[in-house]
Amino acid sequence: PYNDMKVSKHSQSTSKRLAKLDEEYANLHPKQKYSYIRDHQGFFPQATATVVCHEDIAEDEVITLISTDGTSVTYTGKTSEDTAANQFKSNGNATVTATSLHDCIVHASGHNGKILSSRDTATLTLTQAEPGPDGNTTITSDFDSAATVPAAFTGG
Repeated sequence: PYNDMKVSKHSQSTSKRLAKLDEEYANLHPKQKYSYIRDHQGFFPQATATVVCHEDIAEDEVITLISTDGTSVTYTGKTSEDTAANQFKSNGNATVTATSLHDCIVHASGHNGKILSSRDTATLTLTQAEPGPDGNTTITSDFDSAATVPAAFTGG
């Protein structure tokens, strides 16, 4: 009945987390994972990634994000935004590109709350909504080298 519970970010302490907790968590049935996180002090991970957009992201360049539950969505750069088609505006400045990509990620056709996005000028901070090491998913991108895109979400 409590599978929708989230773990507070305010008590996160991944540097002090025990590797044994990660191993135990990995062996659990999916229905047991949330109670395990809730019951084990020091085990609160929500994986995050920081994407820094750049004005040189060209049309048809893509970024693919995978949420904790395995939902994979590819976002494609275009000359105009179409959030329903997961297409973000990539021909503006870096702030315009980041804003448009953020809009696509939070849209119902995007990750729709499975990956949370916050924006500060050209920087997006992406956070897996569901806690746990299953959120350490890969990120693939063919963005111009001026953009900073990590290879995966981390800290989960």
